[in-house]
Amino acid sequence: MSQINFDRIPGLIAVYKIDSDTVIKIYGKDINIDINKLKNIIMENMRIGEDEAKKLKLIDPFLGFAMVVDDIGITYLSGLIVITEAKKTNWDFLIKSLLKEVGVYEKS
Repeated sequence: MSQINFDRIPGLIAVYKIDSDTVIKIYGKDINIDINKLKNIIMENMRIGEDEAKKLKLIDPFLGFAMVVDDIGITYLSGLIVITEAKKTNWDFLIKSLLKEVGVYEKS
């Protein structure tokens, strides 16, 4: 599925894919969280982000977001949830890698 070399992402904990109503772990450690609750929070944040992006006349379509909760980084882009140690990850590399994965960012 993935062309991303997840081993290159510093601080990576886990990667999940949302497929319809199912959340599938595709890389990393098991995490101690209700993953369906996390999915619902992410989908609600996506709805809010899409609405705000339209109001502000920003990018369309709205592809995702990144947030930090305590020391955990959560990045969502086009169906992929990436969970990292927020202070250890390279956010620029992570987001560009995800954008490449979904065919939005082409630079190496």
